[in-house]
Amino acid sequence: MKTFEIQIKKNRSAKECSFTWPTWWGEVNEGVDVVAYEDNPKAFGGHSEGAVCVCDNSVWDIIAAKNDKDIMELTETTANEKGREWRPQVTKITDQNKVLELVSKVALGKTLTAKEKKVLDPDDPTQGIGKSELFDVAKIAKDKGDVLSEASIQA
Repeated sequence: MKTFEIQIKKNRSAKECSFTWPTWWGEVNEGVDVVAYEDNPKAFGGHSEGAVCVCDNSVWDIIAAKNDKDIMELTETTANEKGREWRPQVTKITDQNKVLELVSKVALGKTLTAKEKKVLDPDDPTQGIGKSELFDVAKIAKDKGDVLSEASIQA
């Protein structure tokens, strides 16, 4: 598997955003997973933004042969830095009922136990409030490889 960044030309207005991919992109896009986009929603007009992509080695060979200045192979570390910036980890509710129960308890002026407080701690693995998965390009590439392997087994 290869990880790379491509610069995509964007033209953004207050109401819409259009993307312009390289003219040769149609040759490879079926074999490429775009896993993270840079997004600057307040950058109006024409400009370029990056996209982190993953593909298998045979697709990469086709892409590399294009010698396109808008393509840059990435190390795992660099891909993760970009992906984590563009797709940051967020706090999310993992068990709505537990959270509502505890919020109700607090609203009634009751004190939460240490165990109940863990439900509201996004850094604690207890279901309630948690965090989204941390962007990990190696895991994404592995999952892509697993899907490709399963598809070839089923074919």
